[in-house]
Amino acid sequence: MRDFVTKLDVYMVAVKILMRSLPLALLAAGSLSAAAQTAPASSAPSTSPEPQGYTLKTSTRLVVLDVVVLDKNDKPVTGLDKSQFTILEDKVPQRIRNFEPHVPPANGAPKTVVTSTADLKKIGTDPVDILVLDELNSKFEDMAYARDRMEHYLMRQPEVLPHPTQIVAAGDAHFVVLHDYTQSRQELLDAVKKHFPQYPWQMMRNSSGDGALERTSQTLGVLGQIADASSGTPGRKNVIWMGVGYPMIDTVSLDEEDQDKIMAVVKTITTRLQMSRVVLYVIDPQGVHAVQQDDGTDADGNPTTSGPTDSLGPFADKLDFASFATATGGAIFAERNDIDVAIADSLKEASVYYTLTYTPTSTDDAAAPFRKIVVKLGTPGLHAVTRQGYFSGPPPVEAAPTPTAKTSNQLKWDIAAAAQTTLPYNGLDVQARQDGKGYKLLVLAKDVTWIDEDEGSRRAEATIMVVCYNVKGKELLHKSIEEKERIPAGTDVDHGQHVAFPFAFDVPEKTSRIRFVVRDAGTGHIGTADVNLK
Repeated sequence: MRDFVTKLDVYMVAVKILMRSLPLALLAAGSLSAAAQTAPASSAPSTSPEPQGYTLKTSTRLVVLDVVVLDKNDKPVTGLDKSQFTILEDKVPQRIRNFEPHVPPANGAPKTVVTSTADLKKIGTDPVDILVLDELNSKFEDMAYARDRMEHYLMRQPEVLPHPTQIVAAGDAHFVVLHDYTQSRQELLDAVKKHFPQYPWQMMRNSSGDGALERTSQTLGVLGQIADASSGTPGRKNVIWMGVGYPMIDTVSLDEEDQDKIMAVVKTITTRLQMSRVVLYVIDPQGVHAVQQDDGTDADGNPTTSGPTDSLGPFADKLDFASFATATGGAIFAERNDIDVAIADSLKEASVYYTLTYTPTSTDDAAAPFRKIVVKLGTPGLHAVTRQGYFSGPPPVEAAPTPTAKTSNQLKWDIAAAAQTTLPYNGLDVQARQDGKGYKLLVLAKDVTWIDEDEGSRRAEATIMVVCYNVKGKELLHKSIEEKERIPAGTDVDHGQHVAFPFAFDVPEKTSRIRFVVRDAGTGHIGTADVNLK
């Protein structure tokens, strides 16, 4: 266990694994710090920037809760108003600032049709669905069965799905997008039918020890990627995870130092999931054993654990994958073989919910590392399902690397992970335009952080990586730089316009696809752009 904690200390071992299995990550780790450059000052647009923040959002720390209300038969309940909800944070009542019910259209027809991640701007705060095939932690035959059941689920859906839906697969060496967001049932069916599950070599070779640790870190990394990639979509994300997730890790016997290290990992992932409004539903394709879940509280929301593990909230007794489901307000489906029905049940439940926001009365981040949230209802027989709480304090944002400062492992992981996948990231709105010997990366001015300088000017900073791939997906070139764009004193920022970050490089022969990754230094938000040449 001590060895596990030591490895977690290097950001969930994810960087180590990525560097071992993906050549780009090893090179990127060095280039992010060694190849840092600064672009010359340039002009930009007009109007003053909105305050940057996080969800928990802005300096007032606005907490956003998506609440599903179920009756005694576990059926979603509609038609409630704000007066029927009471929010308690660490047993203290909170004032509900905003209240918004979300109910699917009566006729089931979507208001608009989405065909890609870029189209998600059309749906505002409506929810989206992400179907994940966990080929890292599941037996080959289980994943084949899960894929078959997913086909059955899709075949029973209308031709135009009610929500934009994305399908991804997480395997030993790759995290791949089977189909980007779409509402076409047939397109998703075709994508699933064409996909052949990856064989889980890691799990079959070594299901414990280092093998289990690697799968744990990779699985946590995938959760973080899903959260980061969808951070630009404001509404709820229903993640349907088909697989058992990583092996359980007992945390009770750990000393305080090791607890702190594990808490740093848990806090990073849960905060990112919270910021992106991700709700996790776990479906066990084996259908033979129940996932036992204890949220560490009694019926009134009071802690049942004690000691240093209290700071881990829902992860107090053990670090298991199922805990992320209940911590985010989702659920676990096990001991059933009707996976297609489980998918339908979870998405039906997730489509009817209420969004409540409040500003915590307590501003002392040290008072309680994990803030417990309980939502009570005024109508007997109803119960609320929502995230169990949050880790206090603003989420840490890694500073941009400099020629003299060492690049953090987390920053290396974030950039390299975004570069190594086809998963679109929309934390920043990024467009790539060819410009002489290289490209110009256009980012919406409202998406970047503007920093006031002593002489009155403002600057925006971004870490940028480019990777060129051939038609078989082999890396031909990678390069990363640090860019700064400045606007003179007295010039405002027009949020509707774009900031231009120039990036000069030679495109290798036989390049089929160019992947650009842009990370804002102030918020850590990431956007990607892909250019297909062949």
